Amino acid sequence: MSWQEGVAVTVVLIGLGAGAFLVAQRPSFWIEFGGRLGKAMLPMAWRYVSKRMPPEEEVAWCQAERRGQGDWLRERYWVRRNTQT
Repeated sequence: MSWQEGVAVTVVLIGLGAGAFLVAQRPSFWIEFGGRLGKAMLPMAWRYVSKRMPPEEEVAWCQAERRGQGDWLRERYWVRRNTQT
């Protein structure tokens, strides 16, 4: 890369950094950014939170809860969670 290209890249990066700095100082930017991010992420988060177990596993979970087998529940949850990836 020649020195002219280096200067051009540096000037562009300084300009982008200065623009980002000016935009990021405005609170309205962060409020709008958070609102849009929340609106985009809410459906994905709701799908994760509202997901139910298969009926057979839910029955086994309830029976283990009634018997007081907390270790079985934790182990089953750990195995199920790690195999879903």
